[in-house]
Amino acid sequence: MPLTAQERTALKSLPKRIQRSTDGALEGVVHDLRKLHHWVDNSTDVEANMALLPIFYTHLDPAVIPDQPLPTDDAQVLILAKLSLMSIVQTCASLRGVLNESLADKMITDALVRRWDTLFPWLQFMYRHFLPFPPRRDPPKGFDICDVDAISIATRALSQISVSAAGQHLIQTNIAVQQFIAKLWLYIGKLKDEDLLRHDASFRHAGKEGADDEMPGHVRRIMVGIVTTCMGALPVPSALPTLHNLLDAMGGYEPFVASALRYIRWFGRKIGDMNNRTTPNYGLVTAMLGFVDALSVSVRFLSLVSVMDSTCQEELILHGAPSDVVTAILQTWPVLAGTRVSSSTETSAAERCTMILEDACDYIDVILRQSEACIPALCQVLDAGFIQLVLQGGFRCPQMASGVLKLIPPFLMYHKVLHHFQKAMDRTADGIARLGPYAKKDDEVQQSWISVQQAARQILNICRKTSPLPFYEQKCANLECPYDNDKRPHYRCCGCFVARYCSRSCQRTDWKSRHRTACPVLHSAGGFDGSKHIRGSLPLIMLVETFNYSLYADRIQEAMEQARKDYPKDIDRLVLETNLSAYPVTFSARPVQQYADKFDPRFDPVMLKELRGLPGKHILMALKLRAGREECVVLSPRVGLTLAFQWPAAKEEEAVLSSVQEALVSRLAVGPGNVIKRGEGFKVVEYRQQPMTQPATSFNG
Repeated sequence: MPLTAQERTALKSLPKRIQRSTDGALEGVVHDLRKLHHWVDNSTDVEANMALLPIFYTHLDPAVIPDQPLPTDDAQVLILAKLSLMSIVQTCASLRGVLNESLADKMITDALVRRWDTLFPWLQFMYRHFLPFPPRRDPPKGFDICDVDAISIATRALSQISVSAAGQHLIQTNIAVQQFIAKLWLYIGKLKDEDLLRHDASFRHAGKEGADDEMPGHVRRIMVGIVTTCMGALPVPSALPTLHNLLDAMGGYEPFVASALRYIRWFGRKIGDMNNRTTPNYGLVTAMLGFVDALSVSVRFLSLVSVMDSTCQEELILHGAPSDVVTAILQTWPVLAGTRVSSSTETSAAERCTMILEDACDYIDVILRQSEACIPALCQVLDAGFIQLVLQGGFRCPQMASGVLKLIPPFLMYHKVLHHFQKAMDRTADGIARLGPYAKKDDEVQQSWISVQQAARQILNICRKTSPLPFYEQKCANLECPYDNDKRPHYRCCGCFVARYCSRSCQRTDWKSRHRTACPVLHSAGGFDGSKHIRGSLPLIMLVETFNYSLYADRIQEAMEQARKDYPKDIDRLVLETNLSAYPVTFSARPVQQYADKFDPRFDPVMLKELRGLPGKHILMALKLRAGREECVVLSPRVGLTLAFQWPAAKEEEAVLSSVQEALVSRLAVGPGNVIKRGEGFKVVEYRQQPMTQPATSFNG
């Protein structure tokens, strides 16, 4: 496209030595265009640089893009396009810091966003033909374009439009741009450090040497910001199509999740490595703070996509996202806490400490409250050292840190969580005594930590009365079975998913004699979704439930009296509901009719009139538990296990509760600053998760 008279007039205002190169550049002389690029790369004259833009646009006609790059006449066309793209991007980058924000935004919009139809086809062409995987060390024969050039041009162009209001709108509404960003993000995430160790002057921070010189770190930082821009300013319903566009471009959930976690692990590892530098300079500290910002944005991105898409949330947990996030923050924390270069950097590091811990707590809060896989997620964060992180740094965001700590007690009734909690405390010989004093930095965190210890102590003492492998998993449920097998029975009832049998004959016999009635009751005790965590911890849940009946008898009495006032016509048909999804435990009572849709439809409450619970006049007991995204209401395991297995006997149960309560009463006076000593309650039999055998076909239809 020829230059206009106004554009030619603007060129005449340039220095003479630059004017001499403009004519040759317009005619396609590579040497002259390279001179103009060198001028733009080193000049701070914004007006002169902007005057040269029309020359660069003349070499970006999408109509001349070759189908395949061949080392013939196409080589010169591609080299001219490369120099032109690099010059346009550098011109826009030089506007920031020189002009005010609004003017720079307007000029970038004119130079990039409104010319996007011209620029974007060339970016796509370079991605397709000059970014193979793994990257090449040398450019294709006959071309002066390598993978570093293609990555530099694409990431910097997208970075510039992502800070413009019009550019953000383009990214958030253009499906083709979103798919291009997704592919580039995936490609860069797979790169190893040695793939892009060729330094590029355009990536250096104010001429300072340091980690920011490395292109791998810089392009990863840029891509994190760009992919977040796709959804950052949109409400969740509006951003969901954008997320699905990214998923489609990357090939599904698994590549998307794997790439997101690669970025987080890379930033955490890179920041942790900086802790080994004995003499950090300004460039190194600046680069480290930039990596911390990118890590923080990456964690917020995980929170965003977890809220938007439940499948993505579950895939992230399956691939270890909670563990990776905590590990990365733990790698970052010592570096930030030990930054001592200048007062300004110390202040900046302290602010980032708060920011990154808030982001980590927010992500963990999201997955524990909203995920169906909240129990595996909690086990991951406990193993990764989240308690240590919260107790050491929770004073920087006490409200969020305390909120996450308070989410732990309702999950301690599951053997799997309890086992991982014990490992978290026993990781070092003086683990609990060492972590406790850290919480004293903030009263709110300290009180939350004491509350968690108290809950753990209660459950762990109760846990000693039951095996991590439930009794009904270890022997045939048929009481008349003469065999005492060492191995777990092979057949399992697919109605309740609890009772197991050594043979089909035993299952048939037990169904006719007893299990026909017990099956719907056991199914109601495990929940409609048949949670394996609930089923695997029914005896422990039952003991916790019974212990709470004994410990909070006065609260139960108050709940029952209130229910009699609220439901005078249903005094003999009240259900006592114990809310174990909250800590401390709460109680309420409602008529049995309100539970009609919460239990197995085969379950008939009338048949359980003789199984009256204690204390209070009620024919049923129900529990509210957390084992997934939603709180679930299940029939009391006390009722289900008693009916199905006659276990435990009343006298044995009373003896168990008496001994547990006696031990706990002497230990529950935990004052401020007190901690649980090693060996004083944190001891659980190792939990072995064995593979399920093939379930049997039940005889209940």
